[in-house]
Amino acid sequence: MSIDGTAALFLMLGQAAEKSLTSVDDVVPAESLFLSVSYDLAPLVPDMVRRSTEAAEAYRLFFVFENYLRDLIVDVLAKDGQENWWDKVPTDIQFEVTKLEETEEMKAWMALGSRDKSALMTLPQLLKVIEQNWKGAFDEIVRDKSLVHEARLIGHLRNTICHMSTISSEELDRIRQTMRDWFRIVAP
Repeated sequence: MSIDGTAALFLMLGQAAEKSLTSVDDVVPAESLFLSVSYDLAPLVPDMVRRSTEAAEAYRLFFVFENYLRDLIVDVLAKDGQENWWDKVPTDIQFEVTKLEETEEMKAWMALGSRDKSALMTLPQLLKVIEQNWKGAFDEIVRDKSLVHEARLIGHLRNTICHMSTISSEELDRIRQTMRDWFRIVAP
């Protein structure tokens, strides 16, 4: 075997060993999770830190997607600042968001800062706003109402991640595909 072949075999064996070791619950993961400059949770609860890293990608995807939908809704319904977008939100959602605003006022001691009403809307509420304003607002931008249905289907995965559970790689692929469909059509 050549030197290159030996080096390649050595690297493959090392990668296989690393993969085997990182799957053991008690082995401290490579990534740290600090509570303070000197207090790392990884040695204390290695499996949970490992799982949090796995869940982080799905969370990040939903973070981008939901905020994209918020911006899209406000931009489309406000018609370049000419109209009040909030007036076009269904009244049941307006009521729920108003209640959340009141709760946030009571929690003013938290450093949340000022948040727009759209920031208090959930994924299902955002999708409902799009559906309620489909004709004449979103039909020409989104063009395919099945995208709303796809986004609604991954809502359960969003809730799973946001309630501190992990999802399988197959479900992560489903999230990616749905978001690819949206961004391919809406933001090419």
